[in-house]
Amino acid sequence: MSIEDKFIRLRDGRTLAYTEYGESAGEPMFFFHGNPGSRLMRPADESVARKLGVRIITPDRPGFGLSDFQRKRKLLDYPQDIAQLADALGVEKFSTFGVSAGGPYVAACAYVLPQRVTGAAIISGPAPFNRENPYEGMGPDWKKAFKTGKLPEWLLRMLIALQARIQKRDPNKNLDNLAAILSSSDAKLMADPVVRARSIRNIPEATRKGARGWTREVKIQLSAWGFELKDISIPVHLWYWQDDQAIPPGMGRYLENELPTTISHFLPGGGHLSIIDHWTEIIEALLTDS
Repeated sequence: MSIEDKFIRLRDGRTLAYTEYGESAGEPMFFFHGNPGSRLMRPADESVARKLGVRIITPDRPGFGLSDFQRKRKLLDYPQDIAQLADALGVEKFSTFGVSAGGPYVAACAYVLPQRVTGAAIISGPAPFNRENPYEGMGPDWKKAFKTGKLPEWLLRMLIALQARIQKRDPNKNLDNLAAILSSSDAKLMADPVVRARSIRNIPEATRKGARGWTREVKIQLSAWGFELKDISIPVHLWYWQDDQAIPPGMGRYLENELPTTISHFLPGGGHLSIIDHWTEIIEALLTDS
């Protein structure tokens, strides 16, 4: 199925790109992609959204895909982009859910837009890194990758640009290398032809406009979030899997302890890509909050 790219112009003049699928009159849900990732991330079976009666809107974050870069962007800047997109679409209230690097943006929207966000779910998302033992339980390759993010932004941008070129030159080898540092469950998913084809399309889109968006994202992920988790007033669903090498369940346990109200889903096995097998359950759980 072809994906239609859509755009709005934000108040500061930036272009924000997004896609949507499911029921046009269905329950609106904003999905926040991981890193690297883009508006192209969606279930292998897109009919899931239609069957559940939801409208899923997936924006590119600034500097990713077709969205314009935003200089000096911070985590707390993003909720205003989402509010403007929702306004442009005539959506007053909505759910948010995000995977991996998209998770902190779910928390940020819940904090900034509590009157508009009806449900929230963080899937395999990191906890703030400015805490004690932030890398505990993380696989060694992932720990190294996150620590590389502490390099000066100009140098990190060069490394990411090089990595992006390697990815585009041999995307299949890139996916094999990724599978090698993930769980056995993730490796099986990466071998699936449909999942593989989607990944080959989605991942390079992160650097379509260059490496600045990805680089800024790394810095945001490693920085303080700029608000207290205890000040989030709406319940947040937490989805984590025991064998996740990239974002271990300990990250979710930290969020569970700090957030006032959570609905926790800590599951055995799985891995960092387990959202692929659980889209339906995640969406159904969010529907119970709206």
